Amino acid sequence: MQPPGPDSDAIWKETFQEFFPECLDRFYSEVAGVVDWTQPVRFLDKELREMLGDSPRPRQFVDILAEVHLKSGTLGWILIHVEVQSTVDSEFSYRMPFYHVALVRRFRRPVLSLAVLADPDPEWRPGRLETGIGDMGVLFRFPICKLSDFTDAELEADLNPVGFVILAERIARRHREDPSARRVVKLALIRRLVRMLEAKGYSAAKGLALTRVIEWSIPLPAVEEERLIKALQQIEAEIPRTYLTCFERYALHKAAEEGRQEGRQEGRRDGLRDGWIEALKALVAARFTDWEPSWNRHLETVDDADRLREWHRLVLMAPSGAAFLEAIGRRPQ
Repeated sequence: MQPPGPDSDAIWKETFQEFFPECLDRFYSEVAGVVDWTQPVRFLDKELREMLGDSPRPRQFVDILAEVHLKSGTLGWILIHVEVQSTVDSEFSYRMPFYHVALVRRFRRPVLSLAVLADPDPEWRPGRLETGIGDMGVLFRFPICKLSDFTDAELEADLNPVGFVILAERIARRHREDPSARRVVKLALIRRLVRMLEAKGYSAAKGLALTRVIEWSIPLPAVEEERLIKALQQIEAEIPRTYLTCFERYALHKAAEEGRQEGRQEGRRDGLRDGWIEALKALVAARFTDWEPSWNRHLETVDDADRLREWHRLVLMAPSGAAFLEAIGRRPQ
């Protein structure tokens, strides 16, 4: 059974929130150059959701709203609204001015509306909407950055992590029908990621974010995942201890296998289950800085294998330990 395709929504949401300065520098360097990055960036996702209400919001696009300060100081702070569109959408040119006007009305501040087109069609380049008759009407223009314009060579030479994300998605699309090839390039990306993290001096948290991007971009069927894990075992010495916890699937597999062996040796049917639970405990402790040891009791209540696997997946998606507990229907007390 083939795994689902890349989750572009999750990939780009994660990338923009973890690497917002790098995203602007890669896509709109002129905008990045006027932002005062010594001041904190405030993401307004909640405000954006409240403003949009029940308006149509198709999948395969991500909207980012950030409050930033300018170097000049003349305007104080402004809003940057970025739409990342992963599929061709005839409504896109209508959606951009709709959101722009709504944001200006809501915040009464200057708004920059930027588009990043992550779709594979090089010919689709919406950048304006003109309505009206004769001299009576409205023209709304917005800049676009087309990811298909970047060459592989340019992305491979780029130490900006956003280039790495673009390359991962491109590779996944190129080898969609060849799981073996996806495994090979996924391993190469992991090794390249480690080198890039060391060169840039990124924290383990940012390394973890990029590792999740690899996972979401290049999913593998079970057989190829097993082969990838074996390959990771062989290169474990290349991976700095700081980033070793990033490769969570590897850790999960080892702990589950130990539980399976324990079950065989002791003749207990629940050996595999215990192995997965112990793996889950180790994972949440490494993954979440807010994780309390007393919360482990919530993990011991599950006895369904499918639910256990789902919980492992949720750990990779959740932004915090408290959020993970809420996702599995438990209270972080």
